[in-house]
Order: sequence, then C-alpha cells, then structure tokens
Amino acid sequence: MNNNSRTPTKTSIIMVISYPDIRLKKEMESLKKNGYHVQVIMWERGWPFPHSPDIAVKSLKINAPPGNIKSLFYFPLWWSFLIFELFKSKWDAVHAVNFDTYLFSLVVAKIKNKPIIYDIFDFYGDVLPHFLRKIVVTLDKYLLPYSNALILADDSRIEQIGGKIHSNIHTINNSPMEHLFTYTNMDNTTNQFVIFVGGKIVEQRSLDLLISAVSQMEGVKLIIRGHCGEPIYKQRLLELGENMDNLEINLEGVPYQEIIRGTLGADLTIALYDPRIPNNRYASPNKLFEAMASKIPIIVNENTSMANIVKDENCGMIIPYGDENALKNSISLIKDNPTLKKRLGDNGRMAYEKKYRWSIMETRLVNIYSQLLSWEA
Repeated sequence: MNNNSRTPTKTSIIMVISYPDIRLKKEMESLKKNGYHVQVIMWERGWPFPHSPDIAVKSLKINAPPGNIKSLFYFPLWWSFLIFELFKSKWDAVHAVNFDTYLFSLVVAKIKNKPIIYDIFDFYGDVLPHFLRKIVVTLDKYLLPYSNALILADDSRIEQIGGKIHSNIHTINNSPMEHLFTYTNMDNTTNQFVIFVGGKIVEQRSLDLLISAVSQMEGVKLIIRGHCGEPIYKQRLLELGENMDNLEINLEGVPYQEIIRGTLGADLTIALYDPRIPNNRYASPNKLFEAMASKIPIIVNENTSMANIVKDENCGMIIPYGDENALKNSISLIKDNPTLKKRLGDNGRMAYEKKYRWSIMETRLVNIYSQLLSWEA
C-alpha cells in the first residue's frame, strides 16, 4: 500500500439525531466535503429535514414535535428504530446528538468496538420536566466521559455539564456558513425600521412580548418566519398580530435560506430566552451568529451565555427578560441612532470573521475525526 492511497474516502460516519436541526446539516455537509462517507439516522418530526440529496437519511416519520410532553410516549419507538438501524448499518464512527440518541448509540458503539462522538446541542436533562430532570442529568453526566470525544455548542456549557469531566472536549459554535452571506443589495431600502425573527418559535422565547412592543411603535415593521409546534401559543401569536399593519408572520416553517435572506435584509433581530429554564442560560442560538454574519445588531436578555458574547463583542443590547419597556427602549435607541446601529453591526461582523465563521468550526470538526480515526485504503 502506498501513502497516496491513505485517504478518508472509505471512512463512514453515521450521525444520529431525534429532530431536524440545521446544525447537523452543516456538520454532515462539512464531513462529506472533507472526504467522509456520511449517513444519518433521525426522527423526522415537527418539520422536514433539509438534508442534502446525496447523503442517505433513514428517518422515523412520526410527528411528535420536540418540546411537547406527549412526545415522551413515542421515545420507545424511536429508540427501537435507532438500535435496529445502528446494528444493521456499516460505519466506522457514530456521531450522537444529545442524550436521547447518545445512550443507545453508546451501547451499540461499545458492542461494535467503534468510536463514538457525543455532540451536545442541548443538555437534555435541562430541557425536561422537573420530575425527570435530576435522573437524566445524573445519568448523562455519568455516561458522557465514555464517549471518545465531546462536542459542545458553547464554552459556557462546560459549566453546565459540571466542569471538565471529559478529557477530550471541543467547542463548535452554532455559526452559519460563510457562503450564505454573499447576497448583494439585501439592505433594507424601505422607510421602515425592520426587525426580523426566524427559526424555531416556542413560548419561552417571548415573541408575544415582541409583537406587543412593536404594536405600540411607529415606523417599525416586524417580520416573523419560522415553525411553531405549540398550537395554543401559535394561535395566541396570530391573534395578537391580527390587526397589525406592521407585522408579517408565517408560523408554518420556511426554508433556512429564507431566514438568512430575512436577516440580511433587516435592521435588527431579537433573541429572548427565558433564563429560568436551565438550558436557556447556556443557549448559543443560530440567530446570534446569523446577526453577526449579517452585520446587524441583536437584542438579547441578561443571564444567558449569549448575553456574555454580545457584551464581549459589543454587537447588540442586553435587557432583562420579560421587560417590555426595556425592549421598546432598546429598539428605539438603535432605530434612532444609525451610527450606533452601524457600529454594533460592524462589531458583530468582525467577531464572526475572526472567531465564529463556519470554516473555523469545520476545521475543528474534521480535526476531531482525524485524531480519532486512522485512514485505510
């Protein structure tokens, strides 16, 4: 065998996740681009997974939206499907997202004597109802050191998992790919100040507060485009905006490219996460880095890790969670001060380019696999 034949083209990675997520799409496309064979096992629920057509996806299609307590009753079906597909498929490493895939992926990986990468998008115990939280958190912390590598979405999550309890921890931030931000003439050319919010929409993210605030403001237009899997809250948002001329709202789900275009064409975006929910305090959402890449400011709430990033990079404003007056005042301050708006946006873009662009994250991801796997022809 000569050295030129030692390439990763035959190395197969199987990625598993229990809901559609754009972060997984970025990871699997990055791995494929770098010569790996990639396949996916997923629970395709809530909304379709925008996967690449040349990557095989084996999906369980039972619609039980993430975050809905009723979905807990469907997990035995998901785990049965997952275990069957893991045993049936051929792979060299398994990439498990969150605890609801990691537990059984770990078992199969040990039986097959294959490496496992544990990728924590959300620390699962901290998003569960209180009566389950302690059990799952304890079990998760006990088992996570058995993975060959641990990936976190933000440095702050080291504290969330209980410190450096793993010997091989890596951070891959939720930043978007650079090529998505090459559109031209996307600046807002209307006479209105445009606020755009896109992506997953749930009650704990206070879109009702934002709609209420904007309904009282002149010269401001709010555009909301995303998927809301909570029927009661969805209806509430639609009713709140029923008589508003300065609101465009689509809660049925839109392609990710449309969210990027909306962000690029806006003056401001908002990310409010209830810090009383443990997982929200460590959230590192797409929209923070999408705002940075789009060169627009963002308003976030205090007592969150994203507030720390906004403060460090001086790329937005920080308000108390649930404070409508503070939200209105912050919107007005940015709207009425173009110099401030430009400075915050420029700071965010500079931070994205230097620290957070996806090519940096892709290199980290590929290095994890190159360290764990040896290439064979």
